Amino acid sequence: MTTRKRKACLIAATIWMAVSLYPFSTPPEISGFYEDYNFVASFSTPSERGLLIEYFSQDVLPDEIRSDRLSRVFRLMKKTYSRITRIDPKMVQHVGPRKQYIKYFFRSELLEIKKIQTSAKKATVEILAYSVEPEFVNRYIQQYDQDQEEIRIPSDEELLESAKNQIIPKTEFHIWLHLDGNWMKAAHKNVYIKN
Repeated sequence: MTTRKRKACLIAATIWMAVSLYPFSTPPEISGFYEDYNFVASFSTPSERGLLIEYFSQDVLPDEIRSDRLSRVFRLMKKTYSRITRIDPKMVQHVGPRKQYIKYFFRSELLEIKKIQTSAKKATVEILAYSVEPEFVNRYIQQYDQDQEEIRIPSDEELLESAKNQIIPKTEFHIWLHLDGNWMKAAHKNVYIKN
């Protein structure tokens, strides 16, 4: 192989590695997961989510918790949870029914993608997690419930921007696996000790 061909191969390999490690865009399944998670965290209280989880496997919510907002939260909780995979279920033992895990999973925080590294079968997503206070959630719930005639849902960017001004985030690393043609988030996460 000539020197020129070696250089061309080296340049091609370098470009391929750069594109696979730092892609220009996040796969829509991954970005959509965090947008849905942020809606749930912004437009429902922990107690509402706890109540919705009681009916997690049912198609119809009871009348006392049926509203446009909670129906949407319920639907997004189910959609988001369907994107979670347990890499090795034997590693984590849970006492009681599955809903205890779901309740823990939907925390009161907004998640922002800081950086993503992908390959054909795996993605590592660096996340900034902003804890949200009850006042933050109540403001958006009131806005949603009052604007029934013309509901304007803030974008994910707007929600994150309003949280950033008040909260110092913690950094997390989420692992995603490309399984059977779909991106699935591993149930565990890695958090910096300094957080």
